[in-house]
Amino acid sequence: MPVVDVMIRDLEKLLGRNLSVDEIEKYLPMLKCEIEEIEEETVYYEATHDRPDLFSTEGLARALKGLLEIEKGLRKFNVSREKVELYNYGPSYRPFVLGAVVRNLNLDEEAVRQIMNLQERLHVTYCRNRRKVSIGVYDLDTIKPPIYYKAVDPREVSFTPLEETEPMTLEDILSKTEKGREYRHLVEGKAKYPLLVDSEGRVLSFPPIINSEDTKVTENTRNVFIDVTGIDLESMLDVITIVTTSIAERGSPEEIVLVVVHMKSADKLSPRLEPFKQVLELELVEKLSGVKMSRETIVDCLEKMRHGVIPLSAEKLEVYVSPYRIDVLHPVDLVEDVLMAYDYDRIEPEYLPPTASGKISPIEIISRKVRDIMIGLGFQEVANYMMSNPDTLVKKMRLEERVVEVLNPKLEKYTALRNWILPQVLEVLSRNKKAGYPVKVFEVGDVAIIDETKDVKARIERHLAAAVASPEVTMTDALVLCKSLFMTLGLDYSLAEENHRSFIEGRCAKILVNGKKVGILGEIHPEVLVSFELETPVAALEIDLTSILEILA
Repeated sequence: MPVVDVMIRDLEKLLGRNLSVDEIEKYLPMLKCEIEEIEEETVYYEATHDRPDLFSTEGLARALKGLLEIEKGLRKFNVSREKVELYNYGPSYRPFVLGAVVRNLNLDEEAVRQIMNLQERLHVTYCRNRRKVSIGVYDLDTIKPPIYYKAVDPREVSFTPLEETEPMTLEDILSKTEKGREYRHLVEGKAKYPLLVDSEGRVLSFPPIINSEDTKVTENTRNVFIDVTGIDLESMLDVITIVTTSIAERGSPEEIVLVVVHMKSADKLSPRLEPFKQVLELELVEKLSGVKMSRETIVDCLEKMRHGVIPLSAEKLEVYVSPYRIDVLHPVDLVEDVLMAYDYDRIEPEYLPPTASGKISPIEIISRKVRDIMIGLGFQEVANYMMSNPDTLVKKMRLEERVVEVLNPKLEKYTALRNWILPQVLEVLSRNKKAGYPVKVFEVGDVAIIDETKDVKARIERHLAAAVASPEVTMTDALVLCKSLFMTLGLDYSLAEENHRSFIEGRCAKILVNGKKVGILGEIHPEVLVSFELETPVAALEIDLTSILEILA
């Protein structure tokens, strides 16, 4: 979660009243803002990812006005009848642009810092490090609308980037500026680069990389133009609404001007300022929280959270939610707001009568016992994520089989659920080659096996995987380990020859208990060792503890 720092005097300025430390410590947690530190004149707090409207002083002050009953109910913004035009001729790989204007601002050094910090916190979180959405804020009085979003040759356009003194081409910006080097991957290799210019050809920015020095916002700025560009129009509408309504809190009073974006398919109006409606059934509050409240109390709590409320009947309320509250998706979210404004500390805990005695799961009992045995045999326990990838689980192990894969993975390293643990144990050995030999490691954990008979098409098993790496290691080491383990468990087992592509042919065996295969052991194949950059022989085993537990039952 992003850490937000706000100056208390700036917060008090926006609130219009003084704020005590006790009030800060009471009300910020009611907004799910976890206070990290209060240091002299600055408050540091963690804001949850679902409340980006609290990423700056402006949004925090707006929310606190409700809880402090300075200004309850829906925040209504002053919207001009005018419109500013923005024409979209941007590149296909970053096809969308939106805009907004806020006039009559009263800024100082801290206000400018908060506006910039709001952009960066949104960039890092909601905007996926500018890949999904990027934001720009400009001094409107330095440009002349209409605004144009273009795709241009990176060698033919130059301007002075923010905090620089000399003009540069777009190509040079990617290599000569800090932001260019950090975000060049978003545009590099494309024939055309995005550019935002006004009607006289003055450059506003090179999105999503950097703004122009000539249009930057300062303490003297009174009117701003805001743009967002990106690949997800719905997310862009959320972002520009949050930025616009936050900056508008600096108005005296504010005037928001909507921007008409002329797109190829249809025109689009931004930002989104109309509140959206939710219907809240009063009984849902008691059903979810166990707290019985009157309708008046619920209405008061909702208004403290800056919602507009109209009673529909004795049992229902029509709630108007501000467009910057992108976290409110369901009536359940409104119940949460009611409880936060009511104050969780006021809720008396109720202890439920015991209905059943708890006990440790049998699989955990055998897992603990196996861990103790392995440690007693001189092995070091390791822990890996259940997430892995087909390259590690299958390709490097010389196999061709299916694994449970993630539909929309966030990281290339974690795209599938592991179907066995041994590949990750080999990764651990690979990362610890300098530790000295022998290296003896094990892991007990869950794996996911494709099983078409299950409703989710997979089943979860608990496995043990262990490996020994040493220049002198042989199949015998795996056999000795297996014998020691099963003797300690008090189980009889047998071995049978097995052909498995991850192990050396003739030096691999399956482990049988009561005639059922419960595992495999052997010497790891040289090609597998090369794949994991291991330079010494490895003997290993993997055992299905779930199957052993079923046999013992």
